[in-house]
Amino acid sequence: MAKKSKSGSNKSMAIRQYKDANPTAAPREIAEALNKTGVEVSAQFVSTVLSNAKKKGGIVGKRGRKPGRPAAAAPASNIQQLIQAKKLVDQLGGVDAARAAVNALAQILG
Repeated sequence: MAKKSKSGSNKSMAIRQYKDANPTAAPREIAEALNKTGVEVSAQFVSTVLSNAKKKGGIVGKRGRKPGRPAAAAPASNIQQLIQAKKLVDQLGGVDAARAAVNALAQILG
């Protein structure tokens, strides 16, 4: 098992924050910049952290989702229900008011 860093700083978080601020920066550039600030990381570690973040949805790369995967489409009946729900929410003045009305109806019926 790997030893935990005793530095107190979160290296992975520093890498992700730097990447957010500099989206075109390569792992080597990120490692050099962080090393100058006192966060010692290698370019390979930066690459690993960014790859894991991308897999988990933390950072979207240039391609977005993998090619060949179709976007999930909602069935037509669900779309119609969502449209009706949106109209109800608009009529009642917001989601909270609609939720309160549905809860009150459930108490009356249940």
